[in-house]
Amino acid sequence: MIWSAIAYNTRSPLVLIRCTMTSQLYVHDILLPHVIPLMQWLSLAIFQQDNDRPHKTVSALLLSFLGLPNPQICLQWSISGIILDGDLGTTRV
Repeated sequence: MIWSAIAYNTRSPLVLIRCTMTSQLYVHDILLPHVIPLMQWLSLAIFQQDNDRPHKTVSALLLSFLGLPNPQICLQWSISGIILDGDLGTTRV
């Protein structure tokens, strides 16, 4: 599998993943080395991910893990069933 992130004026390097993606692998091999530095550099970016199983497991963690305001995290609400309660930043399923 190949993973990458794109933005208006930049992109992340391609990451070759040779094994099954797990939540732990997603956090340690994708989020920490690639997503967090990119999101810190792109201060007004929106982080969006699909409904893949490792992403769903990590979705609730992302709200505090990335330390980003809610508008910067755009999950697949209708698919994952996770909803943000307004400005409070709390999640409900």
